[in-house]
Amino acid sequence: MSIIRWLFLLCSLMFIASCAPAEGVKKDTPEAQAVSEEELPRIVAVLPFQNDTEERGIANQVRKAFYNHFSSKPYKDIEPTIVDEKIVYMEKSAGKTVLEMKPAEVCQSLGCDGLVYGRITEYKKVYAGLYSQLGVEAEVWIVNTKTGKEVLRLKDAVRYHEGSIPLSPLGLIMTAVSTAMNIREIQQIRLVSELAYKLNEKIPSPSGMAAEDRPVIKEVLTNIKDGPFGKGKIIRAGLEGDKSMVAMFDIGNYKKNIPMKEVKPGIYTGEYLVLPGDNIKDMPIVATLKKPGGYESQWMDVSGFVTIDTTPPPQIKGIRARGFQDRIEISWEALKNIPDLKGYKVLRSTQPLSGYSEIAKVELNIFEDRTVKPNITYYYRVSAFDQTGNESEFHDPIKASLISKEPVMISGEIKKDTALSGIFIVKGNLVVPKGLSLALEPETRMMFDEDASLVVYGRLIANAKDLPVEFMPSGNKKWKGITADDASVEMNGFRIKGAATSVFLKNTDGSVENGVITGSDTGILISGAPSVTAKNLTISGNKTGMELQKTNAKILQNSIFQNTDGIVIKSFSGEIKDNNIVDNEKNISSETNIKIGANYIGSINVDEMRIKGISLTKTYDNKVPDGRIVDAIFNPYALLKYEERQKKAAEFLIEAGEYFRQRNYGKAAALFEEALKAYPTADIYYYLAICYQEMKENDKALKYLKEGADKFPKDSTLQKSLGLMYYQKGNEAEARKAFEEVLRLSPGDRQVKFLLERMK
Repeated sequence: MSIIRWLFLLCSLMFIASCAPAEGVKKDTPEAQAVSEEELPRIVAVLPFQNDTEERGIANQVRKAFYNHFSSKPYKDIEPTIVDEKIVYMEKSAGKTVLEMKPAEVCQSLGCDGLVYGRITEYKKVYAGLYSQLGVEAEVWIVNTKTGKEVLRLKDAVRYHEGSIPLSPLGLIMTAVSTAMNIREIQQIRLVSELAYKLNEKIPSPSGMAAEDRPVIKEVLTNIKDGPFGKGKIIRAGLEGDKSMVAMFDIGNYKKNIPMKEVKPGIYTGEYLVLPGDNIKDMPIVATLKKPGGYESQWMDVSGFVTIDTTPPPQIKGIRARGFQDRIEISWEALKNIPDLKGYKVLRSTQPLSGYSEIAKVELNIFEDRTVKPNITYYYRVSAFDQTGNESEFHDPIKASLISKEPVMISGEIKKDTALSGIFIVKGNLVVPKGLSLALEPETRMMFDEDASLVVYGRLIANAKDLPVEFMPSGNKKWKGITADDASVEMNGFRIKGAATSVFLKNTDGSVENGVITGSDTGILISGAPSVTAKNLTISGNKTGMELQKTNAKILQNSIFQNTDGIVIKSFSGEIKDNNIVDNEKNISSETNIKIGANYIGSINVDEMRIKGISLTKTYDNKVPDGRIVDAIFNPYALLKYEERQKKAAEFLIEAGEYFRQRNYGKAAALFEEALKAYPTADIYYYLAICYQEMKENDKALKYLKEGADKFPKDSTLQKSLGLMYYQKGNEAEARKAFEEVLRLSPGDRQVKFLLERMK
């Protein structure tokens, strides 16, 4: 048993009965009503099933499984892929869904005389250690479109309620060759297949249609969960059915009749090695079992679709390497519109043609190599790689080395329009008077003494883009920053760090774009009018990321994260939209209530956004630009009085406790989460973590422990649980930090002392 689970079980008030033995379906289900064989249709299409549950994808799984069993009956059935293709065209032409159309209208387009409709009415999935509860219920009905009558309606359910379900022989083989498949995946596939079988058992055959002696397929499993598949990867399929048959599988219409070998009586396996040039998206795997010279049965894999991608990202362009006194900086043009791009690899050698080794994998199009040594020339190559592992071709190498150029001292007021290029140390104030301009060339570095600053009353120009201008302290102490007062700025491509206030723009117009601001007390302060457009900035690691004072500035497409305060507003009439404002201790706060546009603020739930004085109706559901604009979700208990919220939370806790004692951790967690919304306490966070840990959802358990420990820092139980979970995951640094906090709160905790000793 894991350490964290041991703590959960030891410290929690769990009085749970032992697991019930395995049992079958207990729910009484209606038998098929009597139906005349003459009333049944002959050519049938199985339409997409409706989903009345919250389980994504379950309707499609049940539909596929139903079709697998239905296809062995003496009906003429239309393949689901053909049905789906025609439905797309029908719905586009009619302007309504197929379920809103008349059955006769649908069949006329599909070329059938009968339709099977389906609905998933219930789905339950609870995992807690070895214990599991699974259940699915569905209803299907058949309509004869010639008569317009519903001729048959069935409803049935399957429940698994047990400590474990043994793997079938096929399951043992497939889990051995798949890194993603596990017993729970197979449990769900078997649950769905059993339900489909039970429903089909009650469907009679139409008159005049003789049953065919087709081979029996019991189960088909694949490793498509390992996908997407790149060059050299193997797609595997396994089939269990009648022995001594001919088996094969198809990858959609892309690869047909891939042979399968009978490795044990009735157990068949086959594989396809992905070759360069193979590229498909969302193809089904269909297995076939055939009698030599006789009938065949087909079975569609219900676990999803397979994607093969062997196309590498485009070659990197615009790569540059620039040497500084302490590092070499490598940058390149970012790839755009590559949806499966995962990142970039940076390789280095001291020879131009050979000896390259990978030194970094990064997501941004820039890397600083700080492991270089003086008097050595280094050669660099950069490639892009995608989610499948495909890697772009390498460009010609570029070279760079450290520089030893001495910086130029500069201070005082400029006397004419000035352009600077190179490395400068600023003493005191460098002033740009009214009517004059200071232009900073790409790759210019401005280093400031502790009391130094750049003060602009005229115009500041820094159009550097991919070769940014840098502003930084000359030593270890903060410098004052850049102040523009009643001025004009045009900054595009820059980096500022280590300032008191990196950029103070007062009554200043222009634009501040494509910059990085870090390590300052205040990243950017904008005050008064006229004002600027701040766009595509990365503002991170500051006490205050951005402050807005009586301004109408436009704040667009910025990433503001990991600051103490993300944005602080003191009267604002401008525009804030399309930004990523996440992972700050406070994301946005305003002295007066103001309305902002759609941004990504870490969640679609308003009460999780860490905002104050902000009104919004729309938000992004993920980081810009990948996210979609959706309606923001508000805490339904936010407007209740303090006592009412406490009472509501208590009601949820009582009900959650009942489910918890029954080991129904799924429902318990849902109710604990509602209680958390109403009135959060340390105990609720603790029990939520237990629920998710028992359901093997350790990331969620860790999330709630971290959140709880942050909100209730004096609760030693939360801190201890957090430390144990980090320890279990192998993150000893975070575990040690949490355990040290436990000892500060509870100096006598011997278990934590023991664990800290082990980590020395």
